Amino acid sequence: MGPRADKHDDVYDRQIRLWGADAQKKMSNARVLYINLTGVTCEIMKNLCWRVLRCCFARDAVLFFSCGRYGKAASENGSSQCTVAKSVQPKVEELNPLLAGRNSIEERPIAELSDDFFTQFDAIVASRLTVEEAKRISTSLQKVDEGKLFIVTDTFGFDGCAHLDFGASHKYRRELGKDKLSDMMPVEPYLSMADMMSVPLESATGRWDKSVPRILVLHRLLMDYWSLVDKPEFVKFAQDWLAINKLSSSALSSDVQDCSLETLGEIAQHPEVSPVCAVLGGILGNEVIKSLTGKGEPANNVMMFSGFDGGCRSFLLKKN
Repeated sequence: MGPRADKHDDVYDRQIRLWGADAQKKMSNARVLYINLTGVTCEIMKNLCWRVLRCCFARDAVLFFSCGRYGKAASENGSSQCTVAKSVQPKVEELNPLLAGRNSIEERPIAELSDDFFTQFDAIVASRLTVEEAKRISTSLQKVDEGKLFIVTDTFGFDGCAHLDFGASHKYRRELGKDKLSDMMPVEPYLSMADMMSVPLESATGRWDKSVPRILVLHRLLMDYWSLVDKPEFVKFAQDWLAINKLSSSALSSDVQDCSLETLGEIAQHPEVSPVCAVLGGILGNEVIKSLTGKGEPANNVMMFSGFDGGCRSFLLKKN
């Protein structure tokens, strides 16, 4: 039997000692929505399920498995099917028994969900979203302006990227040393997810980036490619996409990695590598904790991970 609700403080004793009872209470009462369970979002969820008590899973892929697993009967072709969320749900409750009965699955597509559906959550972690879906959810969250966290993240090959929107009203305390925190301060400069997705990629440069970061370009390219129901041949799609965004094929290469469009096409079909998901998921899980507790300076507003050198850095998208 799992621990009863009155054992809450015993279960979370380690976290309470680490960041305090008030911070743990905020996380325990938080509601997190996971849209499309992928390798990276599952890693984020795994890192949070010991701390956050209420989860909701929405619009995820179908998982195929052989006869006998999860007690399902085999279909005529010898296999059964189940959504990823239904398969993952009991494992989440096994990791944290206090989650039993406090998480749910939403099977309706995003287009059928009202704006109010998204605003009931304290944090939204999403993968495989289209740009338009990300903009729509962002616009919904801006209407309430309560500093809600919205993350859109994917991994592809040895790389991964995440866009983070902490909300216009989010405030945090920067860590100044052991047991020392600054006064409350806002995220500056702030850019909503909708505005991030509207920044022309050709102008997405910065002080340390004279050209558009390759990982950012690849993420946006794949977001647009994955959004298509009837996917065209990847190389032709990528060539047209680069021309529309006023970018050359060199935008997809770096000193460390020089991939042909054919190779990127293979990555588009089979994008996830477990170690990349694990590392980026752990980093982003920490960003969710910082957002919910208000302790620690958040990443503003894009994070890019490279599995070739193990580096993860932030990049600031700015509105023109």
